[in-house]
Amino acid sequence: MIEIKEKKNCCGCEACYNACPVQCISMERDEEGFKYPCVDTTKCIGCNKCEKVCPCIHKPYINKQYIEGYAAINKNLKERLNSSSGGIFSLLATKIIELGGVVIGSTMTDDCKEAMHIIVDNAEELNCLYGSKYLQSNINNIYSEVYEKLRNDKWVLFSGTPCQVEGLLNYLGNPYEKLICVDLICHGVPSPGIWKKHVENIEKKKHLKLKNVNFRCKKYNGYSDYGIMYQKSFYKSKEEDTYFQLFMKELTLRLSCYDCKFKGIVRNSDITLGDFWGIDDFAADLNDGNGTSIVVIQSEKGKKLFEEIKQSLALTTVEVDKVFATHNDAMTKSSLKPDNREAFWNDFHKLSYEQLCKKYIHISSKEKIKSVLRKIGVLEKIQKIREGGVTSNNNFGMLYIFKDND
Repeated sequence: MIEIKEKKNCCGCEACYNACPVQCISMERDEEGFKYPCVDTTKCIGCNKCEKVCPCIHKPYINKQYIEGYAAINKNLKERLNSSSGGIFSLLATKIIELGGVVIGSTMTDDCKEAMHIIVDNAEELNCLYGSKYLQSNINNIYSEVYEKLRNDKWVLFSGTPCQVEGLLNYLGNPYEKLICVDLICHGVPSPGIWKKHVENIEKKKHLKLKNVNFRCKKYNGYSDYGIMYQKSFYKSKEEDTYFQLFMKELTLRLSCYDCKFKGIVRNSDITLGDFWGIDDFAADLNDGNGTSIVVIQSEKGKKLFEEIKQSLALTTVEVDKVFATHNDAMTKSSLKPDNREAFWNDFHKLSYEQLCKKYIHISSKEKIKSVLRKIGVLEKIQKIREGGVTSNNNFGMLYIFKDND
């Protein structure tokens, strides 16, 4: 029977929940809003399937090397602008749909207060899976549904965090030729509890309900736009958005993310996707300010699928080891646990959301000036002059945009 003695040893992948043959495991939220397994001991039959599939107990065994790495962008600018970075996932997903398969990824719930994994079987509905979701996604029964699709000889593309991919692979137990796993370069998953409190605060202030959210909006400044859209009415820059600020301070991450068991360049996935930070040091010609992906091909299956979409990409090969030696260390290193994390969560239950943010978020004068310059369009022009007409991928920020509510 699975027993969580230390919360840092549970990544919340929900493999145990899916594996239980008598449904005696429920996923319950703790005081931080993260889900952990809870076993009904009166129903448990002692089969230990929950322990056998746990990727934190049975850490990934990797006996291979990655095959190759690329800097890549989707040639379709519209698709790229709707994606978090280079628009690679949309092409992979579309190809699987063309093969008669299904695509599984994270989307927001109708009220935008949670993220959840869903199955999509047509190209028209893929759009809801695009873009980053900056909170932990609910897996629910997805692993068991993946098994049924594979058992019926369907192609399946599963996308998720490295721990979710490992949870799925442990749950399945055996390899499947028609399963493609795409994992992400993950910084850590923020608390759904914080996100819910953040949304409730916005809705109370605006007297509106949140209908849509884009955590990585590129609409106005290309990839330098990194923000969040509320109810068709305004945008907030990363520097000024309180939810992002708490995330970047690493105060809101799951405890297991500070000691992640799934870091490393080589993965059990088939393809790893992420932001190509430092692109100008490796392939400056692929940086037009609208997002570039780093793609790590982890398996022959992944390579074969990637070959199918190459004609839709502008790309160049890169030395993956060198890229991660100098940029985007989230591929290989866990986030650092802040010394004041415990104090933060104690205050989370005592203070209002605005009081909490006021206490833990301090925006420097430099960031305030950058935000003002970005709003009036000056910062973008300065950066283009400095960087030879190209917007840097490392610039985080976006314009405020107010839309009509008709």
